[in-house]
Amino acid sequence: MALSSVYTVHTNETAIVVRLGKAKYVVNSTGLNAHTPFIESVVKIYTGDMLYDIPASDVITADKKSMIADNYVIWSVTDPVKYYQTLGGVQGRAEERIEAAVYNATKNTISSMTQDEIIDARGNTLTNAITTASNSDIAQYGLVIELAEIKALDLPDDNKAAVYERMISERNNIAA
Repeated sequence: MALSSVYTVHTNETAIVVRLGKAKYVVNSTGLNAHTPFIESVVKIYTGDMLYDIPASDVITADKKSMIADNYVIWSVTDPVKYYQTLGGVQGRAEERIEAAVYNATKNTISSMTQDEIIDARGNTLTNAITTASNSDIAQYGLVIELAEIKALDLPDDNKAAVYERMISERNNIAA
């Protein structure tokens, strides 16, 4: 009985004491703590930085060229109570919301630029635009996206073949 009333809070972790399904109080300090067993339960939430690799997605540029964007995200929980109330404190649900927000931000950012502008904006400019746009959708869940970066921005396979064929024909013309 006494052991079930004791819990430990670790570094980068927050404990929410839940009484009858409602968050009663939050424990942020590390160490041993106690709660009333059977009436209260403890939900632990990791509040450190987490990495989520988003599946590659197809996006269209302003000049109607198709590209494949492969993103990753570094995110964390900023409001554990809101995170628990909206997503049940489940990391998988948070990642679903993050994936949708980053996909929409990436699609909107890239669709407003031509392919040449995207190539010029690679790096911090594109990353900052996508990160800022993603955070506008995700704050309602008690989350923050610290970095939403495109790790690969490529042409679809059918476009690659056409580009390679054009390069080969140009080189053959130069050689002739």
